Amino acid sequence: MGDWGLAAADNDAAADWYGHLFDSTRLAAHVEEALNRDPDSEPDVIRAAAFVLVQLGRVYIWPVDEMDRHLKLAIQKLEAIRELEEFQEVDGLVAEIDNEISILRSRLRPEDRLDA
Repeated sequence: MGDWGLAAADNDAAADWYGHLFDSTRLAAHVEEALNRDPDSEPDVIRAAAFVLVQLGRVYIWPVDEMDRHLKLAIQKLEAIRELEEFQEVDGLVAEIDNEISILRSRLRPEDRLDA
């Protein structure tokens, strides 16, 4: 039995399944493509891509070689979106984005948290 924690993803079989999922769907590449869009013209698409990282951007789920780069990119883009006037005007929206940024930042390696 390859369990190392209580969460559904905390076992060898799940890690293998996620690896196959990411390899067969190119999900990480799709997320990266969306994160590289312009925050001024496509903020909702960027937020949707960042949300995938909020949900799945964890060790043993997200491809390890891409995770920190994708986390940093998502943080950078969400910070830009947070400053857009249209997002500033909606009650609670900046706080929600700040929460998403906080979650993503917490998953960076400690040495990378200062740069993000």
